[in-house]
Amino acid sequence: MKITYGIIVLNGDFLLRQVLESIYDSAHAICIAEGSVSYWNSQGVTNSTDDTLKIIKEFPDKENKIKLISGTWKEKTEQCQAWFNLVPNDTDYVWCVDSDEVHTPENIDKVKQYLKDKNPTSLGFKSDSFYGGFERIIGGFERDHSFKRILKYEKGCTYLTHRQPTLELNGKPIQGNDITGSQLFKDTGITMWHGSYISPKQVYEKIQYYETAVISKGNCIPNYFKDVYLEWVNGCDTKRMAIENKWKGVQEFMPHTRGACFTEKYKGKHPEIIMRDMSELITKFDKQLKEYLWKMK
Repeated sequence: MKITYGIIVLNGDFLLRQVLESIYDSAHAICIAEGSVSYWNSQGVTNSTDDTLKIIKEFPDKENKIKLISGTWKEKTEQCQAWFNLVPNDTDYVWCVDSDEVHTPENIDKVKQYLKDKNPTSLGFKSDSFYGGFERIIGGFERDHSFKRILKYEKGCTYLTHRQPTLELNGKPIQGNDITGSQLFKDTGITMWHGSYISPKQVYEKIQYYETAVISKGNCIPNYFKDVYLEWVNGCDTKRMAIENKWKGVQEFMPHTRGACFTEKYKGKHPEIIMRDMSELITKFDKQLKEYLWKMK
């Protein structure tokens, strides 16, 4: 079973090293498209300005698995196609990984066996999406959503869409035995550790993009980063509950577009890589939080 991982990233240094470390041993290849899409181009940003490129280039790639392309693209689908062009032809599955998704060796082994047993066209994950730190995750809509991440690779196929990830062959979407995250969880108990709302810097930049992106323009909570995310992170339990009650949760989209998604205490076990680096990550989080609390005054 040859798994090629694909990553698109811009300013994703908060967890990128841990992500690469978590997938490296199981990878046939790791293909990365680093750079910006149209919105960031219009803001004068073409490549990562944090330590993203340094992390990639200095990662101990002893088996020459990492393939990197940097550039600018119209949108994320085109950026995905850029890393997809680097995929080795003998790949069995491509596994799309965000720069804040960490997987354990045990879960990767289970997923590989599951792919062998079920032979799906695609496979999704339920997500443990962490919010404002490492103690709480977003439930409801966010928890129930199936994040399609793994796609069966066929020679000659191309990347059709980023949302949700879909491949096409001879002009037709590759579909068939598509297994959802709920089914994977029912069969194996596996969820995806997703640090999507931890780093204040990455949340701030994510919201800037979503407020202008075609798929989400007009659907975001006004002043979300300052009035929801920062107020929640910096607030007491009573303040946090008031924010969640007002917006039926904490996800950035307006409640009528996504349903309730209140936070809940994380009851699982963090990956060993995260536990090993927890002190460093909390220090980085605290530094970013102070910077953005000052910036948003």
